[in-house]
Amino acid sequence: MSNTTTVKHLLKLFETFDVDGFLGYLTEDAVYRFGNYPAAVGKDAIAATIKASHMDQITGIAFDIKDVYEKDDAVISELVINYSLVNGKTISLPCVDVFRFEGEKVKAMLVFMDASPLFAP
Repeated sequence: MSNTTTVKHLLKLFETFDVDGFLGYLTEDAVYRFGNYPAAVGKDAIAATIKASHMDQITGIAFDIKDVYEKDDAVISELVINYSLVNGKTISLPCVDVFRFEGEKVKAMLVFMDASPLFAP
């Protein structure tokens, strides 16, 4: 499986809230950073960060991938994330994700987006 294919699969796992499935694709010492929140290092910390970050604000998520670039050990995805919120509203936020691979596993996932609309009243 190419790294780009792996990234597309990982985004599908997020759409189904399959955090455990996502964790299976990470190195043991992987780094995950969402927006301007502190980076989480290691699978346990990443699982806790993902579950505590914004998951209680949403009922659904869909990724609209605009473009994907792959170079050496990196995959960069430009996308719009469509969130269904617990208050019944939907919002779409632009995002760039950077994935760094070590072999076939993800060593780092860095999410570049302004997540503040998720928490707006």
